Amino acid sequence: DPAPDLPPCLYSRMRAATRRLLAHYEAHLKSAGLSMVQFGLLIAAAEEPGLTMSRLAAKREISPSTLTRTLRPLLLEGPFETFADDENKRLRRVRLTRAGGERMRAGHAAWKKAQTLAGKAVPPALVDRVLGAAMAL
Repeated sequence: DPAPDLPPCLYSRMRAATRRLLAHYEAHLKSAGLSMVQFGLLIAAAEEPGLTMSRLAAKREISPSTLTRTLRPLLLEGPFETFADDENKRLRRVRLTRAGGERMRAGHAAWKKAQTLAGKAVPPALVDRVLGAAMAL
């Protein structure tokens, strides 16, 4: 036993909790045919119609390559469409389609159920306390 006096790693435990929460939310979002990342893209596009691809990636804090990989099936399925910027044709913008709005609403209903259950298991005040402590580091 190389380090028997070390306490459990806070980082590892928080990552495990995060993975479990993600699985919880995604199990609910599955009914809408969405992952948590895809749902976040739908929400971001609804909040800011016509945003650029780079703005969408920045808004969701993902890399452009992750955005492309995640957005590709949504473009093929129809919730999103891309279009050229009116002033700079090289700049691509993205917007929700009518089907995207419907999918977002279905995802939101599923997310609300997941959120309610998660909030009962992990009270928001406790989350705020942990986040506040982490931000103070």
